[in-house]
Amino acid sequence: MYLIFDYICENDGTSQREICAYTLLPRQTVNNVINALISQGLLRLEGSRHDKRVKRIHLTDAGERYRQQVVTPVREAELQAMAALEPNERRAMIIYVDKFMNALERRIDGIES
Repeated sequence: MYLIFDYICENDGTSQREICAYTLLPRQTVNNVINALISQGLLRLEGSRHDKRVKRIHLTDAGERYRQQVVTPVREAELQAMAALEPNERRAMIIYVDKFMNALERRIDGIES
C-alpha cells in the first residue's frame, strides 16, 4: 500500500495503469489499494479531460496531511540511510536492484502472457 501511495504523492493525477507499470503489481491489486485509500479519505478520482474512461488519482486534503506526517519522514530516512553508504556501495546496490527488477519484470510478463 505504501509503495502505491508514495507513487501517487510524487505523480499527482496518475492513473491505475501508470501505477501498475511502475510497481509491476497486477491491476486488481492496485485497484483494491486505491479503493481502500479512497475509503480512508486519502484519495479522490477525477475523470481525465482527454479520456473519460481513465480516472486520474489525486490526494485529498487528508491525503496531503498523511503525506506530510508519514511519507515525507520515511523518504528522509531513506535518504539518510543511503547517505550512510560509501559511493561504491551505492553504485553496487543500484546495479543489483536494477538487475533484480529487470529479472522480476520478465518473470511477471511471462505470468501475464
